[in-house]
Amino acid sequence: MVIIKNITEQQNLKYQLQSAKETLRFCEMIFDEMSEGICAIDTQGKIQFYNKKMGTLDLREPQAVKGKRVFEVWPNITEESSTLFTSLRLAKPLSQREVHFTNTGKAITTVARTIPLKVDGKSIGAVQISSDITEKKHLTEIIRTLQTKEESVLTSQNNEDKRKKINNHTRFQFQDIICANREMRKTIEHSYRAARSSSNVLITGETGTGKELFAQSIHNESKRRNKPFIAQNCAALPENLLESLLFGTIAGSFTGAVDREGLFEQAQGGTLLLDEINSMSLNLQAKLLRALQEKKIQRLGASRVIDVDVRIIATINEEPLKAIEEKRLREDLFYRLSVVHISIPPLRQRKEDILVLIDHFIQKHKKKLDVHVKKMDPDIQNFFLDYQWPGNVRQLEHAIEGCLNLIYDEDIITFEHLPPTFREQMLESLAQPISPPAKSFSHVPQWEGTLAEQLEKIEVLLIEKALRETNGNITKAGSKLGISRQNLNYKLKKYQISFSN
Repeated sequence: MVIIKNITEQQNLKYQLQSAKETLRFCEMIFDEMSEGICAIDTQGKIQFYNKKMGTLDLREPQAVKGKRVFEVWPNITEESSTLFTSLRLAKPLSQREVHFTNTGKAITTVARTIPLKVDGKSIGAVQISSDITEKKHLTEIIRTLQTKEESVLTSQNNEDKRKKINNHTRFQFQDIICANREMRKTIEHSYRAARSSSNVLITGETGTGKELFAQSIHNESKRRNKPFIAQNCAALPENLLESLLFGTIAGSFTGAVDREGLFEQAQGGTLLLDEINSMSLNLQAKLLRALQEKKIQRLGASRVIDVDVRIIATINEEPLKAIEEKRLREDLFYRLSVVHISIPPLRQRKEDILVLIDHFIQKHKKKLDVHVKKMDPDIQNFFLDYQWPGNVRQLEHAIEGCLNLIYDEDIITFEHLPPTFREQMLESLAQPISPPAKSFSHVPQWEGTLAEQLEKIEVLLIEKALRETNGNITKAGSKLGISRQNLNYKLKKYQISFSN
C-alpha cells in the first residue's frame, strides 16, 4: 500500500509539473506576440524571461539569453549602470530612453520602463518593458524640419500687409474675423478685452469654429505682440515626444539627446498656444500645471531651473466639464487655464453669419482660382442656411472653394457646382409629396410678377416641353435641356412637376 501511495503521489507531482510547464509555455507564447520587448530577472540577476521583441531590439536570440546572468549577456554593464538592478535595489519603477544600433547601423530608439516585482511584500526580481518609438521619433524630426523650413520661408517673404505679424508666426487679427451675429460680436469684444492682460486663456468651441484665429488675434492685440507666438497641437505627438518638445532636452539626458530649447523657451515673452489640451495625457498635464504655477521649467535630464514668462492660451473642442468627468482633463489644470474663458458658438447657432461668410469666401478664393463669380443661387443659399454645418466655418469655406473649382465661365454658383454630398442632401430636403399624376402638366403660366418669377415660369414650360418630347425620360430630357439628370431631378422637385402618359 505504501508503494502504491508513493507512485500515485509521483504521478500527481508529474502531472502538476507538466501542467505548470504548459501554462508557462502558454504565457511565453502570448508575450512573444506583444509589440513591446520584455526582459525579467530574478534577485540573483539571472534572466528568467526574454521575449522575441526584446531579441529583435537587442539582436539576441531569446533561448541563448535565458538562464544567464545579466553581466554574462552584457559584459559592459555593472550593477550601478543596470536599470534592472537599480530598480531591484531601490524598489521603485524607473523610466529611461535608450538608443540601440543594429548590425546594419540603423538606430533604434526605445522607451524603457523598469519595474520591481514583489510577491507578498518579498522582492522576487525586476522586469524591463521596452517600446520601439523609432518611427515616432523620425516623424517628430520631420515635423521639426518642416516647421523650421516654414519659418524660414515666412521670414524671407516680402510682407505687403504690414498688419500681418509674420515675424511672430501669426496671420490673423480681430479684423479678420467675419461675423454679423450678436453673440459672436460679444465673444470678439470679450476676447479683445482679455488681450490687455497676460492671464491664461481657455478657448472652447467645436472643430472648425476658428479657435486659433481668436488665439492669434488675442496675441496680436496684447503687449506681447512683438514676441513669438508658438502653437502646438497636443494630439499630434505621443506623450514622451510632446514632453521633450514642450520643455526641451540637454545633451546626455539620454543617448542621442542634444541641447534643444523647448516650446516654453522659444515662446519666452510671448504666447504659447496648446491646441486640443484634452488630448494631452493626465501625467503630462500635471507637469504642465506645475510649470504654470511656478513659472519655471526644467529641460529633460537637467538640474537647472529656467524662469519662463509665457502666456498660455489653450483650446478644447468639447465641453470642459465633460472632459473632466471622463478623465481627459485635470480639474485643477482647467481652473488654472480658464482664468479667461472664451466660448465660440458653432455656425449653426449663428445663421446670420452664413451669408456674410459665403460672400467673403467667394471674394477670397475667386482671385486665386481666376473665376468671376458674383453670387450664389438663392436656392443654394437657403439650403446653406438650413444646413447644420458639423465642420463649422472651415467646412463652409471648403464647400465654397470646391464650388469655385467647378466654375468655368459662369458668374453664379448653382446646384451643379455643389459637391456630391451636398447635392444629395439638397435633393432629400426638397423631397415633398407630389400631386397625383395627371394626363397633362398642372403648371399653367400666368404672366405676372417680377422678372425672376416669370423666368421661373418659362423654365417650367421648357422642362415640361422636354419631358413631353422624350416621353418622360429624365435622362434624355436633361440632355435636351443641356443639364444633368441630377440637376433636372432637383428642378422637378423644386417646381413639383409631375408627368404621366
